[in-house]
Amino acid sequence: MIIRYMKRWVILISLFLLLLLPGCWSHKELNEIGVVSAMGLDLSEQGKLRLTVEVINPQAYTTKGQQSKTSTRILTSEGETLFEVARDLMTKSGDRLFYPHNQVIVIGEDLARAGLLPALDFLERDPEIRLFTWIMLTEGKAEEIIRAPSKESLVSAMHLKLLVEDYQSASKGIPKNILDFTSMVYAEGIEPTLGKIMFYEEKGEPTFHMIGGGAFKEDKLIAWLDAEEARGYLWVHNDIKGGIITAHTMEEVKGTNRAEGSSGLEGRLSFEIIRAKSRVKPVLEGENLRFVIDINVTCNLGERTDNNEAVTKENFKGLEAILSQAVIGEVQVVVEKAQKELNSDILGFGLATQRKYPDYWNQHKDNWEKIFPDLDVEILVKAMVDDPGSVR
Repeated sequence: MIIRYMKRWVILISLFLLLLLPGCWSHKELNEIGVVSAMGLDLSEQGKLRLTVEVINPQAYTTKGQQSKTSTRILTSEGETLFEVARDLMTKSGDRLFYPHNQVIVIGEDLARAGLLPALDFLERDPEIRLFTWIMLTEGKAEEIIRAPSKESLVSAMHLKLLVEDYQSASKGIPKNILDFTSMVYAEGIEPTLGKIMFYEEKGEPTFHMIGGGAFKEDKLIAWLDAEEARGYLWVHNDIKGGIITAHTMEEVKGTNRAEGSSGLEGRLSFEIIRAKSRVKPVLEGENLRFVIDINVTCNLGERTDNNEAVTKENFKGLEAILSQAVIGEVQVVVEKAQKELNSDILGFGLATQRKYPDYWNQHKDNWEKIFPDLDVEILVKAMVDDPGSVR
């Protein structure tokens, strides 16, 4: 009797659970959707938002995975809001546009200088757009980047994504996703930055180049950062993952190593970054606030062009001194630009102050624009050459 009673309950519970299982009533076949792989945002001449998307064409591939026709198509539309424009694109595509697989978002210069807040709301609010999607700037129109062909991939967005993710090979770009950027826009004590993508033809070959970046004040682009300044920015933010540091030997700096008829390329050293760690430390002495940027870096010697004997452990200290000065120089470039030229705290000094000295920050945050340019900044670098290399 008890067993029969329990069986009835099991059946009832099972039937109830079946009601909770998801069905496929709202499914879409692959050939009924357009998978968006890249988005480009511009400001039109009429002051409207212009959206350009790269859409993967699923019919471009046969069942064996071979390309049978054009792998992507480009759609564009403009309107008063990004939500409106995104919906309007569907009237041109004939498919339901699907955004979760979007790889990159490119922002045109005109829109970035006008301000990104109108576009950010949609990017944060729409559930199909992932907050970890890479976002970057371009000096011209974003539409030109989205339409540009890639020799490396049938889908240009995949090539752009790889360029961003491989930034550590050079550490001369500024990789940011939507979450990174919006967090900086809304945070106190730090101004946002974004990486920059360029497209050009090199000897007739289409070429994408991810290098440098843009500096903002609030949500507006105010200046470009070159490769050296981007490297300095990464040092300050503890975001160096690799790259090459090229420095001059002491003899080259002094001009004592230049032989007659030389090419001018002698006396160079190239170090490969193996490990790097940085920390920004505010120091408050009375009412005097100053900053120390403390950097530890370990490198291997990859090349030297002075034709001297192979480096030995006895002269490691000389190499490490050269390396240390080279890193200090890279950091000084971006510190001086942020303080003296831009007066934009892209370095996050205000945020570091807020965390360590909240009372000081609350008293002075309204005057931070006047305080920031005159802050004393000390750069300390502890450099170590792990492997001097050898010539075979």
